[in-house]
Amino acid sequence: MRTRGFTFIEVLIVMVLIGIIAALGIPRIRDAIQKNNVHAARAALGTLVAKARGAAVQRGCKSAIHFTSGSGGTVWITACKVSNSALTDTLGGIEQLAARYSVTLTAGADSVTFMPNGVSPDNVMTLLQVTASGISDSVMINQVGKVVR
Repeated sequence: MRTRGFTFIEVLIVMVLIGIIAALGIPRIRDAIQKNNVHAARAALGTLVAKARGAAVQRGCKSAIHFTSGSGGTVWITACKVSNSALTDTLGGIEQLAARYSVTLTAGADSVTFMPNGVSPDNVMTLLQVTASGISDSVMINQVGKVVR
C-alpha cells in the first residue's frame, strides 16, 4: 500500500530550514531598508533646498527653508506671495520628513535664507544630518546656498 504526502519529519525539517533562512535574512533586509530611508531623506532635503533657492530666483524676493530637528523633524519653505511681496507663503506645505522616512533629522541652523539672486546672505555652512539606527548621511549647504555633499 502506497501513501501519498509528506511525513511529519520531512515537514519539520523544511520548517526548520525556512526558520534558519529567515533568521539570517531579515536583519539584512531591515538594514537595507533603513539605509535606503536615510539616503532618500538626504535626497529629499537636497531637493527642498534647491526648491527654496529656485523660488527666490523665480519670484524675485527672499525665500527661506526652515528646519526642526529630532525624530519629528519637519522642513518647510516660505517665500513672498506672487501677488503681494509683503506677505509670505508656505510652498508645498510642511514636509514631515523624519516621520515619512523613519529617520532623525539634525539641523545645524533653524533656517537658511536665499536672496532673489539665489545666494544665501547668511555666509555660513549649514549641516543637515539624517540618521537611523547608526546609519548616517548629511547634506551641507555652503556659504552661497548651494548643496554640497
